[in-house]
Amino acid sequence: MKRAALKGVLALLLLLHCFGADASSGPAAPSAALERVSRSIVQIGLFSRVKKAVLRPEAPFVATDQSDGRSHPLPQGRAFEVRASRGGGVRLGDMSLGGIVRLTPKNPGGSVLVGTRRYRGNLLLKPGEGGTVTVVNELGLEEYLYGVLPREMSPDWPLEALKAQAVVARTWALNNLGKYAELGYDLTDDDRSQVYSGLDVEDERARRAVRETAGQTLSWKGAPLNVFFHSCCGGHTAPATAVWGGEEKPPKPLRGVRDRWCADSPHARWTAYFTDDTILEALQGRGMMGARLERIAPGERDGSGHLKEIRLRVDGRSFTVRAGDLRSWLGAADIKSSQIWRIVRRRHGWEFVGRGYGHGVGLCQWGARAMADDAKSYRKILSHYFPGADIVVRDELR
Repeated sequence: MKRAALKGVLALLLLLHCFGADASSGPAAPSAALERVSRSIVQIGLFSRVKKAVLRPEAPFVATDQSDGRSHPLPQGRAFEVRASRGGGVRLGDMSLGGIVRLTPKNPGGSVLVGTRRYRGNLLLKPGEGGTVTVVNELGLEEYLYGVLPREMSPDWPLEALKAQAVVARTWALNNLGKYAELGYDLTDDDRSQVYSGLDVEDERARRAVRETAGQTLSWKGAPLNVFFHSCCGGHTAPATAVWGGEEKPPKPLRGVRDRWCADSPHARWTAYFTDDTILEALQGRGMMGARLERIAPGERDGSGHLKEIRLRVDGRSFTVRAGDLRSWLGAADIKSSQIWRIVRRRHGWEFVGRGYGHGVGLCQWGARAMADDAKSYRKILSHYFPGADIVVRDELR
């Protein structure tokens, strides 16, 4: 057997040892950089290109050098410092290994502590440029969702809302596999992807929501739907093109819908105040120089009420900026959405009055909560926020 084929077989056997027979289902995706074995496996970057990391197996693990297939037992309870070795490999405690290292539990269910967090599944230790190492958590997609759902929606919320979130989170993850392939993994563990915090945040109600929607994703006309979610839409979800641009009309499920369900959200109405100096500093940081802020006013809106642009006059010069850009510059936690309805001159500053929290596209989480409280099923919730989309079961993910 050729060396490359042997390495592939070893990787597959190790994954099956950790995840069970389900890990072999589904076609292999063409991503050599991520050593993909199955689309049901996801790789999450925990530490990217750091000088060192510390891990502690909480059960017996095996460290396998992917360059030669040699395995080394790792006893539970012992701390191991991880560094890149001078020869381009990985140093794991007092062991020098020749390339990428995969850590797998000897028995299913074994966990490992990385820094201050515990994780299921495998770890990949990848040497990088400049003497750095990248630590990647490799696990089944459904198990990944166990560590996502409690961070993206409160597990105390109604089960049907959690199930709707599980379907959206699963669909989003599948659509974005390989997004960070150049860094050596699929997705980040922060809000650039979906927030994922491993084993410690898992909750039985969230796990139940994942289990009861196992393998379910959203599709449109037979193709995966590019889904999104946010906290509160403020009365109308936004068309995807209004937020991220593009001339092409978005598919029907992403054009935005009227929504009465999130009216009781604490984010349904908000105000934010900024001094002239704060706004001028934000503009100057983007090359728009000026000393006197004379006017700020709403510009063009889309059909959902979300503001596309904001008009400003500084030192007698008028110009416009994208509403989403100004929101980002001033702070998305303060200007909670681009659904800004009034901008009012106050003493030494400006007050922004708006609705909703987040980009406004797709699933409104507070609306989903209210619909679930009103005895609506997760399917009804998803059909409201993604009209016309189908829920399909992908057996290779179950």
